[in-house]
Amino acid sequence: MKRNKQLIGWLAFVSLTVLILVCSGCGGGSNDTPLTPAIPAKPTAPSVTSSSAKATVSWTAVSGANSYNVYYGTTAGVTTTTGTKLAAAATPQAITGLTDGTPYFFVVTAVNTSGESAVSDEVSATPLAKPAGIGASGGDGQVNISWSAVTGATSYNIYYGTATGVTTGSGTKIVGATSPQLVTSLTNGTPYYFVVTALNAHGESGTSSEKSATPAAAPQPPASPTGRVVTSTVAGQIAVTWNAVPGATSYNVYHLQASSVPTKVQVLASTPSTSTTNSISVTGLTSSATYYVLITAVNAAGESGTQTNAQAVTVL
Repeated sequence: MKRNKQLIGWLAFVSLTVLILVCSGCGGGSNDTPLTPAIPAKPTAPSVTSSSAKATVSWTAVSGANSYNVYYGTTAGVTTTTGTKLAAAATPQAITGLTDGTPYFFVVTAVNTSGESAVSDEVSATPLAKPAGIGASGGDGQVNISWSAVTGATSYNIYYGTATGVTTGSGTKIVGATSPQLVTSLTNGTPYYFVVTALNAHGESGTSSEKSATPAAAPQPPASPTGRVVTSTVAGQIAVTWNAVPGATSYNVYHLQASSVPTKVQVLASTPSTSTTNSISVTGLTSSATYYVLITAVNAAGESGTQTNAQAVTVL
């Protein structure tokens, strides 16, 4: 009996020892080998917008990525070895200093401690130059805007306002403008300021230099003279006076010798005497002859109408 008890005690001791040895490794986290993260998947195809000398690349976050690299170049098929590298990029990533009118190609990779992913699908964009050669000329309630074509542009926008310093945010916008573009419904006498941008599928250029023009009503010929007085107090000549006409720079005095009343057209067909004031003496006429007189006012826009009827006078 005593011997059986000793055997049972020895077996219990052995079992406890084995259990202690087996469990000595349990929970020993400090001795575990950490797992190595997988290299991230390649980003999905990014998107790109562009403006003058600039492109902005955007992409969707990749699970497990710690950072991203952007590679770009001017030839399709950009790789991590052929492209210009922009490390530790953040979406959206602006890339500046590009050449307007030149196509650029972009790919993105995802990075973590295990390495760098394969490159994303490639996207491209062409930065657009600001329109140049801006011209502006005012008309009656309108301004005509023109500019030189921009390489790669598919359309243009005009922005304008009545204060200098027009921007795409502050100006009134005309979409899909074509050169020359007539901007209407403007106020005569008010200066307007204009800028133009170029667009394509990837974005809008910067604004052109600013150009201004002031709409004005088209010049009009002056009104017809009034207050006409024709007399002959000196042999062989007549004296003609009339009221001055606002806006007139000179006057034509038509005088036709006729034995019967001529038509207005017949009088106007005669050679006029001209004056810059509102009076004139016409000499070298035939004494005792009857002359018929009409007067018109003149400026840069043309010649006015005339009095309804020619006035007759008999020369001394």
